[in-house]
Amino acid sequence: MKGFSQFFIPLLLPLLLNSHTALATHVDTTNQEIIKNQHGKLVWADLYTGDVEASLKFYQKTFGWTVKAFAKEQAKYHLLYDNGQAIAGVLARDSKRNKTDNALWVGSIDTDNVSSRSELAAKNKATIILAPHDFKLYGKRAVLADPQGGVIALLELDLTNKNHQKISNKWDWAQLFSTNTKQAAIFYQDTFAYTLEPVDSKKDSFFLIQAEMVQASIVKLPESFEQRDRWVNFIEVENINTTLTKATT
Repeated sequence: MKGFSQFFIPLLLPLLLNSHTALATHVDTTNQEIIKNQHGKLVWADLYTGDVEASLKFYQKTFGWTVKAFAKEQAKYHLLYDNGQAIAGVLARDSKRNKTDNALWVGSIDTDNVSSRSELAAKNKATIILAPHDFKLYGKRAVLADPQGGVIALLELDLTNKNHQKISNKWDWAQLFSTNTKQAAIFYQDTFAYTLEPVDSKKDSFFLIQAEMVQASIVKLPESFEQRDRWVNFIEVENINTTLTKATT
């Protein structure tokens, strides 16, 4: 079992054919191995915000990210880039409909089959917010709320789409803060085939493991917070203190 990067920060809170057959087979096999090894890992995130312009300015200032509109027909969807690699999407959130101006990050975990996992999640009492659909950038996607309200997206990378190789690898960790960690752990184990491992000697905190990699964790939600499960996504930075200074000034 392998661990995770030491430096990260949470955000509170997307072919050559008919030539050189042997080479193409090797590339496809390599892609399959890469994708298989990141099943269950946080690979993408979208920010739903009531003020797109303000959010874009914040992340440009804090992380030095650049912004591009995805396409003319979907001009409301913006892509954030880190050193030329796509790292997240930003789109408007209707504050009147959602009764809040707060922004919401929704992380996407890589999965083997979005459709079948979504069906299984529904059987296990999850709420499907967005049914499986084509995500033009990278493959197939769905968004759900687990039985205790934790919102998470599923992303099935398309092996024929080379864009998935251009995703930033700085999404470093995902952690579910839960009101009932054991119940949450069972849901993610049964639905997404994670292996569970206790965090140290704690009986109410768990690591979620896939492909012999620790991909995420589940910990107890502090009583001082609204008692609703929530995922927090972590991103790698060069210097936490510098980043926090930029974020708060």
